[in-house]
Amino acid sequence: MEKVLLLALKETRVNAQLYDQNLYEFRSRNRLWNTPHLGLLTVGAILAEKFVVEYIDLNYESIAHYEYDYVFISPTTSQAEQAYAQAAAFRKHGVKVALGGPHVTMLPEEASVFGDFIFVGESENTLRQFLEGDRKKIYEEGIHPDMSLVKQPLYELCRKYLYSSIPIQLSRGCPHQCEFCLSSAVYGQIIRRKSLSQAYQELSIVKQYFEKKLIFFTDDNFFLDISYSLEIMSMLKRLNLTWYAFTDISIYRKKELLDKLYESGCRKLLIGFESLRPNNLREVNHSGFKSARVPEYEEAVREIQSKKIGVVGSFVLGLPYDNEDTFDELYQFIYDTCIFGTNVTVSTPFPGTKLFEKINRTQPLKREWSQYDGFTLLYDIPGIDRDLFQERYLQFINRINSEERLKRVVEYFKNR
Repeated sequence: MEKVLLLALKETRVNAQLYDQNLYEFRSRNRLWNTPHLGLLTVGAILAEKFVVEYIDLNYESIAHYEYDYVFISPTTSQAEQAYAQAAAFRKHGVKVALGGPHVTMLPEEASVFGDFIFVGESENTLRQFLEGDRKKIYEEGIHPDMSLVKQPLYELCRKYLYSSIPIQLSRGCPHQCEFCLSSAVYGQIIRRKSLSQAYQELSIVKQYFEKKLIFFTDDNFFLDISYSLEIMSMLKRLNLTWYAFTDISIYRKKELLDKLYESGCRKLLIGFESLRPNNLREVNHSGFKSARVPEYEEAVREIQSKKIGVVGSFVLGLPYDNEDTFDELYQFIYDTCIFGTNVTVSTPFPGTKLFEKINRTQPLKREWSQYDGFTLLYDIPGIDRDLFQERYLQFINRINSEERLKRVVEYFKNR
């Protein structure tokens, strides 16, 4: 049988290195994101029907040889240059290169220079064409596949690595469609879910292979369907798994779910607050859902954390109405609410997003993809100079990692 390599690339956070990686919030974030490449393992489950499949994570080991027939690579935008360099090395050794994932989906012509096969969009159907011997340069998926077609990822391939968290995806799509969100551009607005039987099989295999690992649900918005969520939480409780998920602020009003989170094994929820300024939120989320809920932010944090669930607040800096005062305003909110953790990144116009299209019309963006790592402001905003922004961002990162704030959070949760 022919051999396929699934190649997970090194994390590329060029400008993150400007910040002390030993700070608490960076260490916490790095633990969370220390996961297998779920997309590749999902693709591998289909490829395994016809090929011998191997998996290498370059964060843990180097490539020992090139004795493969095909290599599949799925880069983020900041990994694109690394992906193209790896593609060239494999092609030099006669290995056929397949490229896919969000960045490739948005820029297939760019990727086609470096790959033999380009997969655009979700690949559950197009991979079938590949398996059946229909070889072509670009495979383009015109629809969002039903989740019943998504096979259980080949988790067994990644057991050799000491990952901190194990990712599971039970749904695709998000109703909010924020301008900066690449996932929304790829998966669309309509929510598609795996069946409960699919979910149970997947959770059971993860339990078998990774009993004591944190389960990380990668769904863009985990709790939209209350009855489905309750069923999943019941499974998680039965399997005695500890888990973490993404959601929006509405979870604090869903009392039936909120009251059962802790007993089901949930310990943290990442909530996409994005900004404290409603005018920013109206710019990035045109439905008005997020801007209308800014007055509820403090109550939401208080309610959720009263249930012993740590809120990880996700915020984006560098939005149109940000200025020098934004950093102090955000720090004060984080301090006052005793929010458990933060995920504060810089607005990044990923190719394929509405934000990229809007910015690129007036400020042509450089295609230096390694800079698109979420830590660098790549375009001008009216309220603050770019150099001053980066200076204030560094100060802000140090403040949220200060002993004063972290002690306050510890004391807060001691009393829960």
